[in-house]
Amino acid sequence: MARSPRVPLAESLLALLWLAALVRIFWSNPGMAAASAGILILYIAIVFTRVRRQMQILFGVLGALAIILALWLDGWVALWQGIEKSVIFAAFFGTLTLLRATADQRPEITRARTLVDRLKPDERNSGLLVGTSILGSVLVVGVMAIFAPIVGRDAAFGTRLSAAEACQRGMCLACLWSPFWIAMAMSYEHLPQVPLWQVLILGLSLNALGLVMAQLMYTRDVGMAGLGRALAAFLPVVPPVALAAVVVLALKALTPFGTLQCLVLGVPVLCLAALAIQGGQRVKTAVRQSAAGIGAVRAEISLLTAAMALGQVLVVALDASGFGAWLGSLAPPAWTMFLMAAGGMTVLAFAGVHQFVTATVMLVLFSTVNFGIDPLLMMMSVLLGWSFSSMTGLSAVSVASAAAMFAVPVEKIAYGHNLRFVAVFGGVGVAILSGLDLVIG
Repeated sequence: MARSPRVPLAESLLALLWLAALVRIFWSNPGMAAASAGILILYIAIVFTRVRRQMQILFGVLGALAIILALWLDGWVALWQGIEKSVIFAAFFGTLTLLRATADQRPEITRARTLVDRLKPDERNSGLLVGTSILGSVLVVGVMAIFAPIVGRDAAFGTRLSAAEACQRGMCLACLWSPFWIAMAMSYEHLPQVPLWQVLILGLSLNALGLVMAQLMYTRDVGMAGLGRALAAFLPVVPPVALAAVVVLALKALTPFGTLQCLVLGVPVLCLAALAIQGGQRVKTAVRQSAAGIGAVRAEISLLTAAMALGQVLVVALDASGFGAWLGSLAPPAWTMFLMAAGGMTVLAFAGVHQFVTATVMLVLFSTVNFGIDPLLMMMSVLLGWSFSSMTGLSAVSVASAAAMFAVPVEKIAYGHNLRFVAVFGGVGVAILSGLDLVIG
């Protein structure tokens, strides 16, 4: 009798974390929370040596800072609570890998790829911009693997670079509204009172504006007919993407669960149902592919756990030091806070500081200090900063993925033509948020 292949210990622990996260959604038990946090620590210890060097250093810095603050403030309870909160993110990353595996099996993706391949060069870049924004809302960096083969590694360097930059612009703009991005998940851990439908409406509006501005800045010669062909190429994927968003919204409206919990509950059911319609073999293939691909996010799980632990200790530090109260007493204008979030995160990303770090600091500030600003606008300023950091940050996974998929140097993408877009659209975005603050205020 043939033996079943052995599942590696790290993947087994991650599957156990996914199950524990699901159980904790329905049963909030302190013992279960503590046990799952212990499993998460064990998982990180096992996979740490397999995480790339840059992420190891960043994890070490965040972890050391969290421990130092916990020692200084006796904040061990807060630190442990941060680790317990991180368990749901392990399930979230598992959900994303299943989502990507499902997309690989679906005919809508194949049809869209075929239609894009028929476009003219400028139309193709326009199509990549729009397409990666649509598909990137669900697949995130996985969208690069879908469209990079259309351009091909044998294409001229300039062609590959412009295509990679177009993909970066489109995909990273999806961060402004998509609940499938880790940016949104982190934001809701700190600002859970913001209605999801408000984020979707404002985020989609900014996303659409960004696409129009990018079109005018980089592919202005593509007329309305060409743009129409580019948009039509992605019509096959609009229904499933919209359905996924509707499922999450419906769960959020009908249940007491948070946005992250609704994602972890609803999306796997939707994926398995879509695959089951195609046959049981599709389900097995997607599950095997998910198990094989889960190792790709080990660095993100480790880094996010350190960031969440640090975030919880920072809350204690702000209260103990009085810095939060002092900063709130200054009553800074709303536009300065929006600029500090979006602009500060972007500038630090140029120097290689990961957005996990800067977003954590900004979200802790916004959630603990009363600046008199609507939480929706504060969250959106962080999402703008995350979008720009993902588009141009040296340590961003999306930049590294684009460079690898399109065979161009990392620095050409990070410090390339997208800097102009970030500067222009960033200024417009901060101005819009400032205007909305005046209206809401």
